[in-house]
Amino acid sequence: MDRPQSRRDRRDGGYKGVRMRKWGKWVAEVRQLQSRDRIWLGSYQTAEEAARAYDAAVFCLRGPSAVINFPDDPPEEIGSANELSPAQIRVLAANHARKLTKP
Repeated sequence: MDRPQSRRDRRDGGYKGVRMRKWGKWVAEVRQLQSRDRIWLGSYQTAEEAARAYDAAVFCLRGPSAVINFPDDPPEEIGSANELSPAQIRVLAANHARKLTKP
């Protein structure tokens, strides 16, 4: 028997680093290492895109040991946080998220 989705399940899509805005857009953000600061990763049409953006960003920040949403499809060739600014991480995350929707 399937359990009904809780309000939280519907709001976070079941993915780490992802939540839904009141108006239906999915957003992603990640905390920087040893800081309370967050890197805003943007708004996406689907929870999966937002989760892929989170995966790329957390991979940049924490390396191959990062716990990601899609372990079977890790981000490719991404530098470490020591080499990348938050803006560069945001761009890499957006590119990785949209890789799913490319033809």
